[in-house]
Amino acid sequence: MVPCRPRPGRSAFLAFLFVLAREGVALNGVGLVRRIRVRADEPEDALALARYAGCHLAETRRLASR
Repeated sequence: MVPCRPRPGRSAFLAFLFVLAREGVALNGVGLVRRIRVRADEPEDALALARYAGCHLAETRRLASR
């Protein structure tokens, strides 16, 4: 078995999910979140990620309230 190479994107994604979970936030799915490209040196990318997370969370809540 070949060990996985470290990947910064994967680490950032796991950190993102950890922060959400620590705050008690659960998303319905993370497939689309994994496909977003965010650059750490671009402030606009951080805002876009926050907006996307907010939209995704709203959809998760909407589905849960059914």
